[in-house]
Amino acid sequence: MRFVVLLLCCAVNVFAVEWTSLLPQPGAARDISMGCATSALFGTTAATSQNPAGITVFPKEKRTALGAIVNGNGPAQLGAYFDQTATNRSGIQQAGDISSLLIRSISARHRWAAATAILGEPVMNRNDPNRFRPPPDVYALTEYQTALVLNLLLHSRVQVGGRVDFYSKEQVGDGEGFSYGVILKPHGLQVGLHYQRFPATGERWLHPLDRRVDRGTTASLALQQPSYSIAFQLMNLAQTSDMAFLEPRFGAEWRPVRAVALRCGGSVYSQSRRSMVTAGVGLIDANWLRHRDDRLAFPEDVLSLAAALIYDRGRPVEGLTALTLAWRL
Repeated sequence: MRFVVLLLCCAVNVFAVEWTSLLPQPGAARDISMGCATSALFGTTAATSQNPAGITVFPKEKRTALGAIVNGNGPAQLGAYFDQTATNRSGIQQAGDISSLLIRSISARHRWAAATAILGEPVMNRNDPNRFRPPPDVYALTEYQTALVLNLLLHSRVQVGGRVDFYSKEQVGDGEGFSYGVILKPHGLQVGLHYQRFPATGERWLHPLDRRVDRGTTASLALQQPSYSIAFQLMNLAQTSDMAFLEPRFGAEWRPVRAVALRCGGSVYSQSRRSMVTAGVGLIDANWLRHRDDRLAFPEDVLSLAAALIYDRGRPVEGLTALTLAWRL
């Protein structure tokens, strides 16, 4: 009986939390469901942070190829954007807004080299009260990141990559960030290593959709097979003159069947008494819908869902939900 009462009390606390949807944001669901520890992972469209060594994925049979990732969430937001936000934006800004809603990236590969251009993604300012709100406000932030990624296949078991992010505010440059990655392929396992550096100035709120993390560095490790993934990440937030902080993050993914992925994770906020517990699922392997010669080595979910609870001093204070619908052309 005591256990039942305790369980009911916990349920009341959980459902009393204010839940916020991140539906408009592309690629957030896998990040959140794996504790935002996804920087070293590779081989999927459903991540906003991803190892630059594996951000471009093509079937092995194709030596020369072009591709793009289409954001399925975008068309649902176009109506609200044109009704409430587009009138306040210039023609160039509207083109960037619409592109970022519909297409996340464009990639090309020839033999051992590949390049990717990631189109404008919204950058969320720390003090903006609309950072968690649905559109149209999220698209009026007027600050974006675009990125260029280069991948090199040095060996059949070694792949490297680098990435530079360009940030702009009202079409004016506002700093850069840099990422480097390695993928090693020993027998039976693939290992991803990832390092990020953010020398750009200005305060940014620590958010899974924002790569500008307060002049910090991030080191990540991922172990991947088609049936499971394990990810670890440490963030060094050296934004003050004090000793740097380490923020640990962890995520795991398991596929009991190829069409379903079960995910969980968590993180600890080293500069406060907060923590985050996350969970989610991935559904519908896109490889099922492709020709045999076009299938990828790793399953790639069409639909991903995630939920997260943020705790402060052991009590839930905020909840997040996310949905990602993406397809690689």
